[in-house]
Amino acid sequence: MQKIIDTHQHLWDTANLPYPWLDGFDLLKQRYTPQDYRDAIGDINVVKSVHVEGDPAETHVVQEVEWLTQVAETDGMIGAIAAAASLEKPDVEATLEQLATFELVVGIRRMAWHNPDNQFYASSDLIHGVKLLAKYDLSFELCAKHDQLPAAIELVKATPEVRHAVNHCGGPNIKDDEFEPWATHMRKLADFENVHCKMSGIVTTASENWTPDELKPYIRHLVEVFGYNRLMFGSDWPVCTLAAEYQKWFEVLLSTIDDASASEKNLFFYQNALEFYRI
Repeated sequence: MQKIIDTHQHLWDTANLPYPWLDGFDLLKQRYTPQDYRDAIGDINVVKSVHVEGDPAETHVVQEVEWLTQVAETDGMIGAIAAAASLEKPDVEATLEQLATFELVVGIRRMAWHNPDNQFYASSDLIHGVKLLAKYDLSFELCAKHDQLPAAIELVKATPEVRHAVNHCGGPNIKDDEFEPWATHMRKLADFENVHCKMSGIVTTASENWTPDELKPYIRHLVEVFGYNRLMFGSDWPVCTLAAEYQKWFEVLLSTIDDASASEKNLFFYQNALEFYRI
């Protein structure tokens, strides 16, 4: 059975840590534990996960990593952590120094997705913060939606020494059937050899009653431009459950890439993540 590393998984405990953004997502405003995750994956052979920060309150980013480290020690599923940090802040290096002391922390995510400024990723302050990641051998989780991709391209262009993982396929607007200019922007990102892309998070950008055929052109385009050697599987669980259960997303993705060879599937589902996140 194909071994799998899930490169985009979340846990959170709202009783112990504040996650302000959940106030707008009542369906997700609950506790998600390692056992909940194991129940969700069922018989899918996920051997490790990469925990991506759950957008905690800025004052609790280190506390989230402390909690996740304890979870990893007792449960064993989490093999790497992408932590949160406000990289545009002038004092962010103090936070990076703390986060870098945790063995499991291998990357940092600073989302543009919910930022009203579509040029956030192109700002000089943010770019300066991303450049600091190279000093600590940390990768960057690039989380931008389709109309923020031009700024993301500028960010990648300015930080060639940093390894980037594009989250959620670059946030295509699938529900409105917008393929361009998303497709061109993702091709430009793929031109940078230090950029990988996670195949995750698109069920929530599709229409309410989405079908596999609706997702297929976007998935196939990413296979074309990145190739299987720079793509990685991610579930975006539990956020994905707003549109599809874990098993359904996995099955649709597997059927869409059914022409991939066994070695290509191994790269996509396992080997690329193993190397990128140093698991």
